[in-house]
Amino acid sequence: MDTVRKTLTAMLLAGALAGIVTAQTVSKEKAETVKNEIMKIEDEKLAGLLRGGSEPVDWIIKYDAEDIAQTNIDGSNPSKAQIEAGLQPGFFKMHSMKQDGHRFRVYDNGNVAVVTYHALGVLERNGKVTPRESNFSDVWVKQNGAWLRVLHEEREITKPPAAAPAQ
Repeated sequence: MDTVRKTLTAMLLAGALAGIVTAQTVSKEKAETVKNEIMKIEDEKLAGLLRGGSEPVDWIIKYDAEDIAQTNIDGSNPSKAQIEAGLQPGFFKMHSMKQDGHRFRVYDNGNVAVVTYHALGVLERNGKVTPRESNFSDVWVKQNGAWLRVLHEEREITKPPAAAPAQ
């Protein structure tokens, strides 16, 4: 039950933030600029995940807010330090990853963006290789001219079990 509560709280936080800033309309040009800026950051993240080494941690250090609100598929809410520890070389490796279906909602004159997307890949944690398909929600805030991710939530897509063959 605690997992459900945490997930709902993160979703309500994102919705509340969007509701606060929704009164300001953003031009199509501004929204496209924001989308391009964040997609460049996302492409950098994906390339770094696939290259491995220190790059995943370096990306977190650069782009995640110090007090990021993150909810993992198991319902945990790690601190930034815990996120960094979980991406260390030797513990974490991304074998493959594809992201698609990015949807952007831009608010506050282009200073806040809510991004949802789908990802499919194979990762390895502590020697265990796992295929994963997930949907993500991120909230980005521009502070002092730089984008920071303040919320990151992952929801695993589970496939229903195959029907038993008819006898």
